[in-house]
Amino acid sequence: MKRLITTALLAAPLFAMATPVNLVTNGSFESTTVNSGTWTIVDAATGWTVGPQGLEIRNNVAGTAASGVNFAELDTTTNSWISQSLATVAGYTYTLSFSYANRPDNQGANSNGLNWSIGDLSGTVGQNTTTSWATFTTTFIGTGSPMTLRFGAIGRSDGYGTSLDNISVTTQNAGGNANGVPEPQSIALILAALGAMGIALRRRKA
Repeated sequence: MKRLITTALLAAPLFAMATPVNLVTNGSFESTTVNSGTWTIVDAATGWTVGPQGLEIRNNVAGTAASGVNFAELDTTTNSWISQSLATVAGYTYTLSFSYANRPDNQGANSNGLNWSIGDLSGTVGQNTTTSWATFTTTFIGTGSPMTLRFGAIGRSDGYGTSLDNISVTTQNAGGNANGVPEPQSIALILAALGAMGIALRRRKA
């Protein structure tokens, strides 16, 4: 009996173990190859729907990335936007997080700023002259239907907007897994624990 209780106690944490998964695809814009010290404007990027004015991706020019080597700007030659549809579970609490900073050569607060939205929730950041990366974080409730995450440039359309990087959407529901489904390594641990419990139970009956 003691062995069974010990096994159960050891197995219990495994049911809660799962690494939060980022629901956002290409949240740091690393899927586009950009040489260091250069930038490019693209009309498509993995995971993202890109507005008609394109998406500017930079690597170690007019700033450095908050995560990885690439980062984005949505004021290309004029204000643009990007969006991505995310599958959510109804009633789950999700955390949206992203980094933003103004260019070292920014043209003043009126030139800067981003708006963001997810479902019915929205806001603005970066309408200042701060050039160091800051992180914005908020939470929202999943609807169970695809929810659109959108970012857009809102400052003066002059090619000198606010930078964006390191975008993530995660949840701690369902044992910490953002998708509400145990990851393969967690499933293996759970099965191993259940097996150990079964063996202990059979020995006890014998």
